[in-house]
Amino acid sequence: MECISISHKTADSGEREKFYIPKEKTGDFLQKIRAVTGVKACVILSTCNRTEIYVEGEENRFCELEKALGTFSGNEVEQIRSLARRYQGKRALYHLFRVVCGMESMVLGEDEILGQTRDAYLSAKEAGYTGYELNSAFQAALACAKRVKTETMISKTAVSVATLAANEVARLPLSRKTVLLMGGSGQMGSIILKNLLSQKNVRIIATVRSHKGVCQSGGEQVEHVAYQNRYAALEEADAIISATASPHYTLTAGRVREAIQSPKERLFLDISMPPDLDAEIGKLAHCRLVALDDIKKLAEENNRRKQQAFADAEEILEEDLEKLCKALAFHRFTETDAHWKERYADCSAEKLLYLLRDGLDSASFERVLAVLK
Repeated sequence: MECISISHKTADSGEREKFYIPKEKTGDFLQKIRAVTGVKACVILSTCNRTEIYVEGEENRFCELEKALGTFSGNEVEQIRSLARRYQGKRALYHLFRVVCGMESMVLGEDEILGQTRDAYLSAKEAGYTGYELNSAFQAALACAKRVKTETMISKTAVSVATLAANEVARLPLSRKTVLLMGGSGQMGSIILKNLLSQKNVRIIATVRSHKGVCQSGGEQVEHVAYQNRYAALEEADAIISATASPHYTLTAGRVREAIQSPKERLFLDISMPPDLDAEIGKLAHCRLVALDDIKKLAEENNRRKQQAFADAEEILEEDLEKLCKALAFHRFTETDAHWKERYADCSAEKLLYLLRDGLDSASFERVLAVLK
């Protein structure tokens, strides 16, 4: 297995946006990757913090994958090579496990990546783009992430971009707050909504595009306003959160300036990729804009508190990864030699031990003998 990765560790939000693959284009991109010479199977994972391509097939497909990503995203291959990290074999498997377990996330231990990876894998699998190795790897990584979540403290405290965003609202020095939430019916928005509803004295105005998008929870705490009337709702809002999947700005600085009449302080939170809010909003008087790169700073203290849980998670990861590597190695062996059982049918235990002795290093041979005992 091989992987190329552009993430928050190698690129800022503006650079990551260039390579973001929206859900509606994932099928086309999977088809492009599968058409690359030597690629037998593929999975695409694209979130606000990472775009990664996992492939199964011939080795060293990196150049071809970079060209395919460059062509599809309309960016120079040289830029991709300056931002992307490459992983191969066991290192690719290790990276996948760390990603799914939230150990490579901007916010250490965040829960959203588990669901995002599951959706990305199932989308590729249902479309017929996965093979034995990718199926085994993703299923094992998802199972490992559930173990880490259950057996360690890595996900036991507020650890997601959504919860950190809601915490920013909680820190506003107001006895009662009005929050305008755009995208509250989506995956990230619904988590934010849940966090806001757990706070006291918070009134939420949620935008809706249709009856399907109406947030059903929250009771009197949640009011609904048509999305096209969002600018009219700005005047009474103390905090504005945008978490949509829109390809366009949900708010632009010019129209925000026109809509706001009172000079009170307002917090604008943008947790979307591509960005929902015009960056110029942060330059308006009495407006503070917090975007994804700013949330990275908010996550640092949370991550420091999780170092012991991180170590516990690493032990579980290595244990499950070792099992996977053995399973894949055995599969490759039996797939290469369909008659392996017949070949060893007449091999005595003594002869097999001599073969192992001559072919293994001393440490590995001692482990074999320990297992036989």
